[in-house]
Amino acid sequence: MTSRPTLPLRFQMRQNLDPSKVAIVIPLYNDEPHIERAILSALKQECPSGISLEVIVVDDCSTDSGYEIAKSLEDVHPNLRVLKQSINQGPSAARNLALSQTDAGWFTPQDSDDIVLPDRLSKLLATAIENNLDWVADNLLISQEASPQSIERNLWPEKPDGPIPLTAEFFVERSFEVETPRSELGFIKPLFNRLAMKDGDSPYLNELRFGEDFELYTRLLLDGTKAWLIDPCGYYLVQRAGSASHSQAGRDHRRLAAISARMSKRPGISPDAKSALKAHAAYSQREAAIWAWMDGVRQRDVSLTLSAFSFSVDASLNLLGTIMKQVLRKLLPARSITE
Repeated sequence: MTSRPTLPLRFQMRQNLDPSKVAIVIPLYNDEPHIERAILSALKQECPSGISLEVIVVDDCSTDSGYEIAKSLEDVHPNLRVLKQSINQGPSAARNLALSQTDAGWFTPQDSDDIVLPDRLSKLLATAIENNLDWVADNLLISQEASPQSIERNLWPEKPDGPIPLTAEFFVERSFEVETPRSELGFIKPLFNRLAMKDGDSPYLNELRFGEDFELYTRLLLDGTKAWLIDPCGYYLVQRAGSASHSQAGRDHRRLAAISARMSKRPGISPDAKSALKAHAAYSQREAAIWAWMDGVRQRDVSLTLSAFSFSVDASLNLLGTIMKQVLRKLLPARSITE
């Protein structure tokens, strides 16, 4: 008799996912001042009857005391787990490590400097279950570090009231060159049903340290998952100087440009999604050129500076225009230069 082949580990794990468990995943890197606040807000989630909560923190080789603070909380909270990477790999790898260590059927990411209100998770979960959604996100609440729970605005200030079904083209179009600066939908922190993912054990691309959320959400929508964006449920995105979303480089935008270009060539993609992804790729090339130029000038690296003109004709012309504006501002400081 021929023995039955053993399933790969990732498929075994997916068969054992617990639909009554939700994991909140928090990557941690050098955020000693805020990690306790983030963890405690996550632990205070009021789960519906029959739903259990697990909070998983993954330290990415911090050099401050953030890991020790998280470990001290683990000692008194049985549903908190604190893991540590052996080498620094970025937020994508940290989240994937957390997911490899849990059987939770649902998960949601949270940043180490953000805050969630106690009823957020129950609202998201109820919306997902009642409407048979694969994932659901809420319009985030933007605040500043000086007053982290004072709402400055919603992430998408112009969002119409009520749920909005997400499509790949809509999400991509709302993820760059939007009306309000830093209101791109790539910032959302959805609740995911892991069974709806092709790679529910490691959904993030490990090599991405910037734009990893944009890549994942776009890929899921192209895969045909059903998702909504709903009104705020209580996630405070606390903006502060030096946060991860501000730490960018030309190479990060170069990778995103390549990813969007590649996704635009997927078989069966709609014309609207293809157009949106091509536009995002062109935008990312323009950003890559500007950041490469700034990195080269800052590092006094002639080769890196000149590489800023290697992306595309459009990116090079945009960079030249940006440089000219900067030159004019220095030469004519008292005069207003039109953007």
